[in-house]
Amino acid sequence: MYSSSEPCPMCLVACYWARVPRLVYAATSHDAAANGFEDLQFYRQLALPNAERTLLSETAAGGEMHEVAARSLASWADKLPFPVEPKL
Repeated sequence: MYSSSEPCPMCLVACYWARVPRLVYAATSHDAAANGFEDLQFYRQLALPNAERTLLSETAAGGEMHEVAARSLASWADKLPFPVEPKL
């Protein structure tokens, strides 16, 4: 994949999900930040543990909400034609 600048975090993760094997970009995230884009700030936030991030308050649900969501994911994985490899 070729891009005029380093992808924002969402686009970069989309490349990972799509299994894009190679990414070539011209301008860096530092170049983008120097021109008012917030990508670099987002990359820095994502590198922090959830509790240390300042742009958004993140809270994992517990109890029944968590159990239902976890069961839904397990049910989806059970229907795949190949075994799931945990990414822990």
